[in-house]
Amino acid sequence: MTESPLTERQWVRRGELLEAARRVFERDGYHAATVSSIVQMAGLSQGAFYLYFVDKKAVFAALQEEMATLLRRRIYWATRNQSDPASRLTAGLTAYFEFYDEYRNWMRRLTVEGLGIDESFEARQVQLYETLAGGFAPTLGELGVRLPAVAAAALIGMASQVAYWKHYQSQGSPPMTVASLAQACASLFLHGAASIPSPSQEQGEPNA
Repeated sequence: MTESPLTERQWVRRGELLEAARRVFERDGYHAATVSSIVQMAGLSQGAFYLYFVDKKAVFAALQEEMATLLRRRIYWATRNQSDPASRLTAGLTAYFEFYDEYRNWMRRLTVEGLGIDESFEARQVQLYETLAGGFAPTLGELGVRLPAVAAAALIGMASQVAYWKHYQSQGSPPMTVASLAQACASLFLHGAASIPSPSQEQGEPNA
């Protein structure tokens, strides 16, 4: 027996629960979060929750899928009209950093806690990274990078770590915009660390 497709109203309710769940997971972490706190955040009943999700694990998994899809779409739309591969690379990195900037607390939860919760959660995150790397690999190939699949995997790992550094570890470092961070990463990856412009150079100021 197949389940009936959700109505428009039901999709709205499901979306409200996912948004509430994200906020609760960000605030409390996975293990401390409860279904009660999620429905309270959403302003819905416990019964409404169980119409869409069997438990906390299920809503976390659905949210992980939802956020991964959103990130992939952001990068796709940012890069689809960029014919120049170098510009495409920078545009893709910019979209990634913009997403991380907007959802930094969710991304931090995945980094700090999410991968250790369940093997299925880790598998979904690995799949996301592989999909993102697969999207960047052809661009790197156009830029003459050898072993573009390996390079793309390294690029995604670098972007993830740099984004985390920007928001949680860069105290005392000069502030960087999303665009300047993407440009710095693209330069680092294609031309080496010496090619990264300093913040003063990016702003058109002479070096001290």
